[in-house]
Amino acid sequence: MRTSTLSVLLILCTLLFLACRPGEKTDERFFENYFDYCGYAYQGRSVMVDLGEDHPLEGAELMMILDHCTDNEIRIPFYVNDDRSRTWILRRTEQGLHLSHDHRYEDGTPYDQNLYGGYTDGKGTAYKQFFPADARTIEERPARVINVWSKEFDRENERYYYRLYLEGELRYEAEFDLSKPIPLDSERI
Repeated sequence: MRTSTLSVLLILCTLLFLACRPGEKTDERFFENYFDYCGYAYQGRSVMVDLGEDHPLEGAELMMILDHCTDNEIRIPFYVNDDRSRTWILRRTEQGLHLSHDHRYEDGTPYDQNLYGGYTDGKGTAYKQFFPADARTIEERPARVINVWSKEFDRENERYYYRLYLEGELRYEAEFDLSKPIPLDSERI
């Protein structure tokens, strides 16, 4: 009798473990989406900007460039008009998928409080992930404790979204057109 109860518990625990695994791997599947778009640039636009008056993202021409894609890291230079100082970095780590924002001056030196970002929060899907501010980001700039960034692939409409939420409210959204890839050797980049 004890053996059969123990066997049933072992089977239930195994099934529960297997059922949970796909949810735990959504950040991995999300990361792998990028490989379909690597080697190209994509034009975008700011769909919503609620970050203060005369913000440089308002009405700006945007472009993201997927020129560095490895098994563990994706670097995405993000242009705002002629400003080429920004790069999004997605890394696979032991703690999960991590998003960093790399900001540089024209001479290549990093901004103070550079590489801010966060780890996926476990609430995402294979197509959309959320990155609440991590401990390092909050330590360097405590006001960012309210920041959550998200990235999303909309395969049906061939769009990619970058969003910033502050205290749970959407404050910035950029949309990129994945249906019109621009070769990296194009003069438009």
